[in-house]
Amino acid sequence: LSSCFRAVHGWFSENGLALNPDKSEVIVVGTGARNRREGEIGMTTLGDTQIPVSKTVKSLGITLDDKLSFNTHVDNVCKAAHFHIRALRHIRGCIDEETACMVASSMVGSHLDCCNSVLHGTSAEDLGKLQRVLHALARVVSGTRRSDHITPVLARLHWLPIAARITFKIALLTFKAITTKKPEYLAEMLDFQATPRTLRSSSRNRLHVKVAKTVFASHAFRHAAPSIWNNLPTHLTDLSL
Repeated sequence: LSSCFRAVHGWFSENGLALNPDKSEVIVVGTGARNRREGEIGMTTLGDTQIPVSKTVKSLGITLDDKLSFNTHVDNVCKAAHFHIRALRHIRGCIDEETACMVASSMVGSHLDCCNSVLHGTSAEDLGKLQRVLHALARVVSGTRRSDHITPVLARLHWLPIAARITFKIALLTFKAITTKKPEYLAEMLDFQATPRTLRSSSRNRLHVKVAKTVFASHAFRHAAPSIWNNLPTHLTDLSL
């Protein structure tokens, strides 16, 4: 790892770019079993600076932990969402439901949907935390009591459950990657299923599902996208429309 950092630091220096070791963070990602087998890495060297290995780092608004469980990220999203929900509750009596719904979608819904595709395969506990945030938001917008059933309220507001939002995001990314070939790093992971002879399923534009050796690996886009795409109705995967 230190050798890799030295090579990166050297490339930056040769090309006139600055790499500030004092502001750099290091995280080692792996499964729990792999981390225990390899042993704990406490420090690494970048340039002449010793950088401690962190348990979590934040990149593009996502908090990554060393096991990619996203538990810390979900906790941070819930914390930020509850802050805005409390603020919305204070002004709810001064605005109508349509305005409240618009504010809720922009201030809280954006937090729930931002990069939510990385949460595919996350634990039921984390999904439950996010779902409770969505329920609390719907009750504030609609003025529903805690004792009232929330499912009809979500349907009236046209808000999908958290798990469905994640599935929708991955399906949308898959559709764009197939039809536009952009971004290339996602499009090159997807291949249409090839059959040795013509079958009725050949016209369904099914994707080849790559086998994942571990549950950890099955959360990746290359495995999740084909599975979700193949489970969609045929009229949605018909690319000739």
